Amino acid sequence: MRNIFFVILTCITLCSCSTSAFFYAPSKELVHYPDTSSYNVEVINFKSGNGNTLNGWFLKPKSGEIKATVLQLHGNGGNISYQYQFAEPLMKSGYQVMVFDYEGYGNSTGKPSQEKVLDDALHALKYIKQRNDVTGKKLILFGQSLGGHLSCVVAAKENSQIDALVVEGAFSGHELMAIYVGMQNGAPKWLAKLLVPTKYEAIDYIEKVTVPKLIIHSTEDATCPYFMGRDLFDKAVAPKEFWEIKGGHLQASRLYGAEFVKRFDKLLE
Repeated sequence: MRNIFFVILTCITLCSCSTSAFFYAPSKELVHYPDTSSYNVEVINFKSGNGNTLNGWFLKPKSGEIKATVLQLHGNGGNISYQYQFAEPLMKSGYQVMVFDYEGYGNSTGKPSQEKVLDDALHALKYIKQRNDVTGKKLILFGQSLGGHLSCVVAAKENSQIDALVVEGAFSGHELMAIYVGMQNGAPKWLAKLLVPTKYEAIDYIEKVTVPKLIIHSTEDATCPYFMGRDLFDKAVAPKEFWEIKGGHLQASRLYGAEFVKRFDKLLE
């Protein structure tokens, strides 16, 4: 009886996961700030499709030639003050990086949902492409975790607007992730699949991405399972590369900083 009760509770959680902390865990307070001694920080604001204000940072090296522009789609937790640090090795190596908050995160207004975060990402791409300091430079879309899932969909919809795609620690689909978590907790696959709403799945879009792709995943990732990264890579079309790492969730830039930058550099060749 206790097992049945637990399964029911799990399924209730899964049923609301598209709008719950299962996929979205925003924080409003900005607690960390970029190192302004190493690069310039521009606070940016632009509009989402439904008129909400999206807030972010445009980070530039203080000197030297800009290699390329990176649009970072961050994960589901916190806000840009937690997430920009994953791209710091890039800024320190000549890349300019834009990171922004989805609706409901940080200083962005609104409330996140599957439809809204995708719309936010598409409008972020539209905004960055209109900047004079981006025109004429290659643009790499870099998504991590939730943002990695999003980036596959955005890239498929806007192939002509980007030059490369980097995906780190992504799950392959909302439904697939819910099924995985549900089964780990005793919920039957069919029930999790039935109860979890999904509007788009990265695994259904990745094969439509024609630009060069780098997919990064740790074999020790306890948040988004390694097999999902492999599934995305297997479904993707060439040109593509898979970088298998060790360490926890989203540790490529922290544990392998120099190699991380080299992998981005290779995409520009």
